[in-house]
Amino acid sequence: MKGKILSDRAVASIKPPPFGRLEIWDAALPGFGLRVTDKGAKSWVAMYRMGNRKHRLTLGAYPKIKLGAARDLARNAFRAVGEGLDPGAAKQAGRRAPDTVDSVVDEFIHRHLEAQKRSPSYIKETRRIFEKHVLLRWRGRDIKSITRRDVLDLLDTIADAGAPVMANRTLSAVRKLFNWAISRDIIEASPVSRVGKPGAETKRERALSDGEIRRLWTALDTLAYPFGFFLKFALVTAQRKGEIASLRWSDIDGTLRTWELAAAGTKGDRAHAVPLSPLAWAILDDVPRIGEFVFTTRGDRPLGGFSKAKQRLDRMLAEGGANQPSGSGNAVSQTPSEPWTIHDLRRTAATGMGRLGVSRFIIGRVLNHADRSVTGIYDRHEYLNEKRQALEAWGNHLGNLVERARENMGPGRDVRRAAG
Repeated sequence: MKGKILSDRAVASIKPPPFGRLEIWDAALPGFGLRVTDKGAKSWVAMYRMGNRKHRLTLGAYPKIKLGAARDLARNAFRAVGEGLDPGAAKQAGRRAPDTVDSVVDEFIHRHLEAQKRSPSYIKETRRIFEKHVLLRWRGRDIKSITRRDVLDLLDTIADAGAPVMANRTLSAVRKLFNWAISRDIIEASPVSRVGKPGAETKRERALSDGEIRRLWTALDTLAYPFGFFLKFALVTAQRKGEIASLRWSDIDGTLRTWELAAAGTKGDRAHAVPLSPLAWAILDDVPRIGEFVFTTRGDRPLGGFSKAKQRLDRMLAEGGANQPSGSGNAVSQTPSEPWTIHDLRRTAATGMGRLGVSRFIIGRVLNHADRSVTGIYDRHEYLNEKRQALEAWGNHLGNLVERARENMGPGRDVRRAAG
């Protein structure tokens, strides 16, 4: 069955034969082709062999089914043949074609993550994990054929490549995928059941000192919008990076001075109200409005590019280590000398609130951690006043720390006044 590589343009331009039907085979995928009748009807076909017999399977009509989708249907049919299944018999019996891992991943992201309005950054990272690690090995396979051994091999490959943390993240994504597939009756059991984390993760305990905070705040003044404002807001509110990046102006209640997070927009799918301290409000007051998102470079999408901004900030801190504000103490001790991450700002805030006498329970409410106790299951109190007191105490402390820093959050704004 010799043919030529089919293209969208070529398929659209093929003329019907004077009588009978014409079959044009695709050189890019042997056994797959287009049938054209003398009436001008076009349909996709796949030719395969079962035993000693050749079979022709009609995949669907053109243009309802485009070339790319038709090729995927043909590949699925050929894959079923390789597994000893007759796709033509399955079609006649009214059974579904095999649910491939890639098709289920697409449905999972669309029907679960996007429908639940998970944060764009979370969806983007989940899709990246599947594309880079999972589909690279499992694309095109029937999801029912994935075994626990397949899962372990996948995770071991990632961990052995020197990425144990990514192996853990991949395990989490795959576990959610298979659990969702069970809920949709796509599979009956999960191959991820009883699979433990392949990589040991070192629990981070990094929290910036008061001197490091003062030095960092001065550098953030120079970094400006959006990252300078974004990182200040992260330190002041103690919320997660992805949640802050997805903050919309419509999420802010100007009357109550709270930031309202819907359950679908948080890591644990728990609705959360973040009281905005005077310092947090002062930061927002100086943020330019260029779109629906508070922190953004384009206005129509959440902030990204954190790695490059963090690298630029680290260079600024390293180059300006000796250039300290008056009364800041030893220059070297004031510059963050140990590696730190954006998430460490959240830990810094939690640690700081603890030092100010805020209870661990209220800090957990500020951080929107899950309360898994029996009492927590029934207690639906928001603790809004307690969270506000905790964040205002932390904001006042930050204001006192950086009062000697140069102008904060805009021309003429005094840090102590903004915090109080």
